[in-house]
Amino acid sequence: MLKDMNFNHIPVELGYVLVALAGGIARYLNGYTSGAPFKLGIFIASTVVSAFSGYMFALLGISMGMGAHYIFMMAGMGGFFGDQALRYLIEIVVKRLNLPSGPSKGV
Repeated sequence: MLKDMNFNHIPVELGYVLVALAGGIARYLNGYTSGAPFKLGIFIASTVVSAFSGYMFALLGISMGMGAHYIFMMAGMGGFFGDQALRYLIEIVVKRLNLPSGPSKGV
């Protein structure tokens, strides 16, 4: 089963995640320089959320047929905005799929 899988795209997708992580780190450090105390647990959690949300935004850019520069930009912005970006992405999916919009729980 693994021999049928194509792993050629992994370096590019890893690049999306790394750019998203950089966006998340930039956001956290932006808050840190504003006087907020550094907390390792929150830093790690926010970078994980940033990596995930940035990757989701990169996939959105791919599905919309955007060029490579725009996809990397979307990964970075999705990483910078973290959970806010995920909320926005949920709104897009709900509208595209004509799902009923209601109060979202958890995000």
